[in-house]
Amino acid sequence: MPFKTIKIRDETYENINIFVGELMKELKRPVSIDEALRFLLKSKKNKPSQFAGGWKMDDKEYENIRTELKESWKKWQL
Repeated sequence: MPFKTIKIRDETYENINIFVGELMKELKRPVSIDEALRFLLKSKKNKPSQFAGGWKMDDKEYENIRTELKESWKKWQL
């Protein structure tokens, strides 16, 4: 596998190492900087919080959605 050299600030390097340490604690195993960066990049994709505030609705639209959901939920059976 080929490797690349990148330039980063000392502060960035320190923050990456802090993140690596936290990830090691969470996963309870050794973690490389490469693995930590890949983990960060994957975790940033399509989080629901990215879409917060993206849909502006008024009270009438909210009530319509709520009513339709209630009707749909009545049809569900387990």
